[in-house]
Amino acid sequence: MKAPDLDTLNRITDPQAARILLGGDGVLIVAARHPVEGPSVSELRVVPLTSVGPARSLTSGHNDTAPALSPDGTMVAFLRANAGSSDLCLVPVSGGEVTIHTTGLAALGTPVFSPDGTTIALPCLVDEEPTEPRAALVVDGEPAHKIDGLGWIGTARSRIRLIPVGGGDSTDILTDGNSTDPKWSPDGRMLAFVRTRATASARVPAQEIGLVDTDAVTRSLRFPWAARSLSGPLVWTPESTAVIAIGQMVPGIELPRLTRLDLDTSRITVLTDDLDLGVMGGGSGYPGGAPVFGEDARLYFCVRERGRSILVSIDLDAPRGAGGGVEVLHHPISETAVISGLDVVGAVAVMRVSDADRPGEIMALDVESGEVRELTHFWDEDIPDAAFIRPRSLRFSISDGFEVHGWLLRAESTEGPAPTLLDIHGGPHNAWTGVADIAHIYHQVLAAEGWNILTLNPRASDGYGSRFLKATRGAWGEADEKDFLEPLDALIEEGLVDSDRVAVTGYSYGGYMTCWLTSKHPERFTAAVPGGLICDLDMFAATSDMGPHLCEVEFGSQAFDHLSPIHHVDRVAMPTLILHGQDDQRCPVDQAELWYSRIRGNRVETRLVVYPQGSHVFILNGPVTHRLDYNQRVIDWVRTHTLSA
Repeated sequence: MKAPDLDTLNRITDPQAARILLGGDGVLIVAARHPVEGPSVSELRVVPLTSVGPARSLTSGHNDTAPALSPDGTMVAFLRANAGSSDLCLVPVSGGEVTIHTTGLAALGTPVFSPDGTTIALPCLVDEEPTEPRAALVVDGEPAHKIDGLGWIGTARSRIRLIPVGGGDSTDILTDGNSTDPKWSPDGRMLAFVRTRATASARVPAQEIGLVDTDAVTRSLRFPWAARSLSGPLVWTPESTAVIAIGQMVPGIELPRLTRLDLDTSRITVLTDDLDLGVMGGGSGYPGGAPVFGEDARLYFCVRERGRSILVSIDLDAPRGAGGGVEVLHHPISETAVISGLDVVGAVAVMRVSDADRPGEIMALDVESGEVRELTHFWDEDIPDAAFIRPRSLRFSISDGFEVHGWLLRAESTEGPAPTLLDIHGGPHNAWTGVADIAHIYHQVLAAEGWNILTLNPRASDGYGSRFLKATRGAWGEADEKDFLEPLDALIEEGLVDSDRVAVTGYSYGGYMTCWLTSKHPERFTAAVPGGLICDLDMFAATSDMGPHLCEVEFGSQAFDHLSPIHHVDRVAMPTLILHGQDDQRCPVDQAELWYSRIRGNRVETRLVVYPQGSHVFILNGPVTHRLDYNQRVIDWVRTHTLSA
């Protein structure tokens, strides 16, 4: 693999499956495929599930995304980007002309058909107090005036919009705060959704599950359950008697649990309390998939385990305790395989699976026999002659009793102590996987040139249990710095790492940790590339779109400014390249400017690169030119300043 190969790769999004009638009772999969060369163009493809045959292109437009199948399986609703907004479009599964149903939407999610197929629920950004485009933005209420990826939104909020498929006026479900993730009950009588509501006096927004009756949307709004930290993806039980959500009873650093919310009693039952692993609903930069009921009445969902995500099912009628009712259905195809995208039809679970050999294919698992079939071969179609170097799984015993797991990417031809790039993941409650990673092509490029790439899951990483997840609360940097330094020492002692040629990079929390390590332990590193960084926690708390929330959860009432790397920046001595999205609202760009100006003021070689209109996740979904540039700059910087050390 080489950096320019990113220009020819394709990304496939979560699969959606449904039983359809197309000359029989065949089952098809609709998946969005995104060629990333040139302009943002994508297509929706139909892939046979029960028969052998080629995939069929259903649409091809500017960023066609978020496909949803109608209940009868004859129609696909999807979103198409159009001049800064989205159009809601419809196309027959059998193929044919795309119909633009609704234009000019600020859509924030995936269309959801009602059970009878007459209405689509869609989260949209709505401003009930619109102002002139260049009018002043006034912030005097709840701290929700900006969102990463959308920028400063003023008084606009996310609302669930109900759009008649056959035409007619739409209806918005009006609530305080932001509403997302609508789900119809199977009997069609109710709609559940997630409301996130902040107040000026509450640092942590409450996430609650709301309900409306579909025949009285404007007057039946209610929030029956007391939990304040539940979110989607939501799913109803087949009998329409309960909603399944993901989260905890109260905000905090806790494993995401599967919870059952009963309508009649307003009772909340935690279904995975005895499973010391977090439930993964999927999202940008995070694997997993939306929970879904199978025809066997079992609930299928994903959990994170040691940097991978695996498929699990649960029988809701089985007694709880000691893992009762929980069954691990699909261990990864290899130690590194990760599921990101899930649906179930009949006895078949359809998944998007990534492995060390390829960035993602659609696969089908027979949940009764355990047989796995690969349904797509996009990787072979896109770059048939390229291959990924496979990582080696490692475990390190840390001096205070913790164990840290990670991967060493090293070509078989590399001999002796090699230059090494330590790459630190974000979160901090995320995790590296061992899969083929097209967002970090620089890993493969450098490894092919004789480098070591070390990716570790330090304490606070997800997939290693509750105690591990909470281990950095109130102690960022101080608690986890040894999880990076001691593994490096072990690999130096083993003769794999050249101690005089070690570079460090990381994004988001990884950017924070890059700043921390290079300011607290400058003698250890020859070059640094922090991206999407945080260096001043007080400033972060005041200016990030989630600053008050994250700081309350991560530090509570404790003082935390002493954990800001900016207080130690005068010790940074190695050449430092700073990469940041200009419109990053999660870790605002002023963090990067501050780090740059202080290092430059000390006459240390440094460079700041800012990507126009880049959100916090532009390295995953931004323009391919920006993602290529990001990868190439990391390669060039560490080559120049580490190999010459």
